[in-house]
Amino acid sequence: MRAQSYQAALAIANELCAGGSPFCLLHVHMRRNRQLSVLLGFAAVEQLLEGIEARIGKTLRPNDRVLRTGDSDFLIVLPGLLNTAHGELAAQRITREFEQPVAVGGRLITPLLTIGLCAFPDHGLNADVLLRGAAAAVDQALQAGRRIAIAAPFSDDVLLIDELRDALANNELAVAFQPLVSLRERGVVAVEALARWRSPQRGVIAPQRFVELAEQAGLAPELTRWSINASLREFAQLRELAPSLRCSINLSPKVFTLSGLVEQVSAALAIWGVPAKALVLEVTETAVMEDPEYSAIALNRLSDAGIRIAIDDFGQGYSSFTYLKHFPATELKIDQLFVTPMMRDPRAAQLVRAMVDLAHHLDMVAVAEGVEDALVLEALVAMGCDIAQGYHLGRPVDRATLAAVLR
Repeated sequence: MRAQSYQAALAIANELCAGGSPFCLLHVHMRRNRQLSVLLGFAAVEQLLEGIEARIGKTLRPNDRVLRTGDSDFLIVLPGLLNTAHGELAAQRITREFEQPVAVGGRLITPLLTIGLCAFPDHGLNADVLLRGAAAAVDQALQAGRRIAIAAPFSDDVLLIDELRDALANNELAVAFQPLVSLRERGVVAVEALARWRSPQRGVIAPQRFVELAEQAGLAPELTRWSINASLREFAQLRELAPSLRCSINLSPKVFTLSGLVEQVSAALAIWGVPAKALVLEVTETAVMEDPEYSAIALNRLSDAGIRIAIDDFGQGYSSFTYLKHFPATELKIDQLFVTPMMRDPRAAQLVRAMVDLAHHLDMVAVAEGVEDALVLEALVAMGCDIAQGYHLGRPVDRATLAAVLR
């Protein structure tokens, strides 16, 4: 019955959303349900809740709806309220109504109500988001010790996370490859695999956005699993054209603490027939230093399996010599914040030179990111940098386009 009431509230809210006119949604929660059930018995609490529902109904307008959706919860739909302030006035009217006790079985009980408020369109554009927002506002009020709380301003991140989860499950993301060029041989020696997402509803979603959302929503393991398998599947076909080619894949800092990471990577290499020495896993300084102990264990196990490790975006994070001493990195990728402005910023150029020298002193390959013109490229050659990548050398492209270049 209560599940049906929830679905009824969802249907009413969906209809109002489709109409496009502003309305408000209140989630009313009665506190102390369990304590009252122990003290008075379940029948008395049920009678109390029925009394609450009836009294709320008396405070509402004829077109408003109140539906009981849980053991301690009600949803109130208030059509035609122009803004959040009007919804807050309605919530205050309800809380004032229950300053007077309710008679239950010869007892007078004062219900303790907490109300979460959501408004269309300020806090959501569909009923599901609004109902979840109102429930979250109740939690916020309970934590803050308040009787009423208003939902946070609408963000479509909640919807986008759901869409990303579906896209990963249905293999709807794609892989692009950006070439890495040897500055001695002036040829492509490696590629960096990059996840790309074109949503049918929204178009192209920036990688930085969906990667951050994946990490916030706990989807980093799923995104990493997809990225490793999809990248190696595509890369295996590129290796048929260039057997010595290497492939770099970025690892999220959220996966270092997961058990089975090494086994997952090794299994993917075996499935797609890619040797471990052809894989380079890129980790940022921030990722390494977020949990140095777990990072050291994971990276050393990956290195022992024959996989190469690159420190990505070097110079942007901690730049600590401590982790360079203890972690088994084979490549040092110099962040584009230093590389791109080299020709107009002598200090940046000196820092890049120092990082190239540091990499070589540690028996690491120096890789420069963000090479966008010929002058920067030639300056890197003069510094003895080993490998470079950037738009001047090649933008990220799909496997078929890169295959044509390799041929």
